[in-house]
Order: sequence, then C-alpha cells, then structure tokens
Amino acid sequence: MAQKKKPKRKQSWLKTVLIYIFVPLTIWFLAFIVWLYWDNIAGRFSKEKAPERPAARSSKAKDKAEKAPTKPPQEKILDDDRKKLEDILKQRP
Repeated sequence: MAQKKKPKRKQSWLKTVLIYIFVPLTIWFLAFIVWLYWDNIAGRFSKEKAPERPAARSSKAKDKAEKAPTKPPQEKILDDDRKKLEDILKQRP
C-alpha cells in the first residue's frame, strides 16, 4: 500500500524573525570586536615587528601638572566698558 507524503512543515514566523534579527546583530558584534582589537590581531599575523607607540606620560608628571598652582585669569575689561563704569562711579554720591 502506498503511503501519503507528509507536507513539509513550515517554519514558524517567530523563528524566522529571530534569525533575521540575531544573525546581523551577531555579525555586527563580531565585526566590532575585530575592529576594536585589530592592532593585536594584525600583530599576531604580521611577520614584521609592529612599530611601538610612544609611551604615555608618567603618572608622576601627570600628578605634578595637576598640583601646579594656576593663576586666576585676570579680567580684561574693554575701554568702552571701563569708561561706562567710571561714569557710573562718578555719579554716585
């Protein structure tokens, strides 16, 4: 006796939506990680020695720069404003 063929089961719409959302997000995340660590990745496969970056300022120099006393900025008054202020002061009793 011949058996009837079972129709193929359709994918649920939820599964399709999840695939369309998570596959691009996963690829974008992996691309971001590769971009972030590209220097390290390229350095592992490079036969030449990568040029060294200049060293950052030492913490002592940074602390010294932060602790150095700074002079308060002197106010600069334009001539017109200064004359107006003098006139106002002269008018006071």
